[in-house]
Amino acid sequence: MCVGFAVRHSERRQTVSEQDYRRRDEKEEKEEKPGQGREQTREEKWTRDPLGGLIWGLIIILAGLTLVAANLGTFPWLTWDNAWALIFIGAGLIFLLEVVIRLIMPAYRRPLAGRLVLVFVALGLGLGGFIGFELTWPLIIVGIGVAIAVGAFLRPRF
Repeated sequence: MCVGFAVRHSERRQTVSEQDYRRRDEKEEKEEKPGQGREQTREEKWTRDPLGGLIWGLIIILAGLTLVAANLGTFPWLTWDNAWALIFIGAGLIFLLEVVIRLIMPAYRRPLAGRLVLVFVALGLGLGGFIGFELTWPLIIVGIGVAIAVGAFLRPRF
């Protein structure tokens, strides 16, 4: 009986190792030349997800237009004192729009906890410029906690 167990046990090891060799061979066939795969993943990253670049571009456009309007005195209520607060509120709303788009469109799905943290921080900083930081700093901390908790539920499960 002991000899039969040893034979069966060694056969299992051999089968597992054969499977490992097959997997390694398949991986090597799929891999490309060194250096070429890394460049392709960078290109794929930018071509697959244009939403991130669009969002940051919108935020920079918003900041530029807000600062130009503050310099020209286009709106009497918009001054240098509250221009940055308005920029942060706009950035928070744009990040929130990105989160909604990523939830709705499966092609752009990614982990969202980090973006939700950015939403709460940007909105908190912006609102702090209008209503004071005594109230908004605790709300930023609560918002970050909510973002982390919500991110745990929205994490893709494979």
